[in-house]
Amino acid sequence: MKLTNSLVPLTLLSASLAQANLIAYWPFDDLSGEVAEDIIGGYHGILNGGTWLEPGKVGAGALEGAGANEVLCPAEAISTTEDLTLAWWMIDNQSSWGTIMDKSFTDSTSGFDILVRPTGTEDSPLRFRIGGWQAYGGWGTECRLPAGAYEDGEWVHIVCVYDSATDTASIYVNGKLPENGTLNPKTGIAGEGGYCEGVNNTTAPLYLRGGKETFTGILDDVAMWDRALSPEEITTVFTSGPLAVERPAKELAITSFDLSEITDEFTLTWNSNKGELYAVKYSTDLINWDADLDDGILADEGETTSRTFKLTNLDNPKALYFRIEKQEE
Repeated sequence: MKLTNSLVPLTLLSASLAQANLIAYWPFDDLSGEVAEDIIGGYHGILNGGTWLEPGKVGAGALEGAGANEVLCPAEAISTTEDLTLAWWMIDNQSSWGTIMDKSFTDSTSGFDILVRPTGTEDSPLRFRIGGWQAYGGWGTECRLPAGAYEDGEWVHIVCVYDSATDTASIYVNGKLPENGTLNPKTGIAGEGGYCEGVNNTTAPLYLRGGKETFTGILDDVAMWDRALSPEEITTVFTSGPLAVERPAKELAITSFDLSEITDEFTLTWNSNKGELYAVKYSTDLINWDADLDDGILADEGETTSRTFKLTNLDNPKALYFRIEKQEE
């Protein structure tokens, strides 16, 4: 069959694409064993020490540490070079430097660290560093909370956000952004080269409650998104938890149609969400949509999915129409 420009890509609108882009969520409700389950992405953490507490701030449990212990998660848990949101509940009773999360090597210029200061010090109690240790020549100027931003020894909800579009980082406390002046710079983290290589680090493992220095306080309900949550969404996470956040709905639509007149092949591209399944269907009359080219397409990484097809065994219809359908699991 000779394909011509009579092939028409048809847009199909759907509200079913609304989702959070929540890529990992460790509720710490396991209560026993040496595995902290990630109920979203499957990036289960291996415990090296620590004590399960019952109940937690949210749900059945939480994790308390003492001494050299940590939760080691796969390197693939965070592999974005763009937006990032990290959220958790904690009780900070640290008597020395402690690391809440770490995904960088000592000499790295990529990755990120979240550290807390010893209890009772006048300096910033929590720091969010993008770009790894050497991005700042050792200790440098990071995104910080001011002294007194939260009470030691009490539950507090923290959200760290990196917005690549504006190259800024922010730290929210109990759903709100503190008025802390230069300690939480709105124009980006200082340091030679800015953010250096950004948050992306595909080889360093992700540590919760460890990495460089162990966090010995209590940690609960750790969640990660590969986008920058809005202030309204951060409030929702604080009040209702990570699973309550939905990504603003976007159209399920064919965004690109490329036809090769040499091979009779064509490529369709459409908006998609990671982890979802799609079907590509076609029709000759916009009435019968029973025919499909593929009904089990797993979405590509990123915001779109592309597939190439070649139509055969058709009786030279005057026109062909295509649409994308999200498959229910």
